[in-house]
Amino acid sequence: DDGFVGYCGLTIGRASAEEPEIAYELPRRAWGQGLATEAAMAIVEAARATGRRRLWATIGDWNGRSLRVAEKIGFHRHHLTREDRGEVIWMTRALAPP
Repeated sequence: DDGFVGYCGLTIGRASAEEPEIAYELPRRAWGQGLATEAAMAIVEAARATGRRRLWATIGDWNGRSLRVAEKIGFHRHHLTREDRGEVIWMTRALAPP
């Protein structure tokens, strides 16, 4: 009823087609309802169904909400990089074969 709720999907972004990056973004009015977690889990399962073995997520260290979503769906911290806007946390998640 409220229109746009956000997006969630896979992108090459900083990763590759074989090991893509998950991306999600919701407007503030949709925060705290579990929508990002639900959508991200659906994307993880879809990626697994395509035979992918690993996914990445890159999240600014200032974005605690996105970090919590990634951790809830099984991502863990891999390494940090520094960019113009600050530190980026690289997270990864292995996918078992379908």
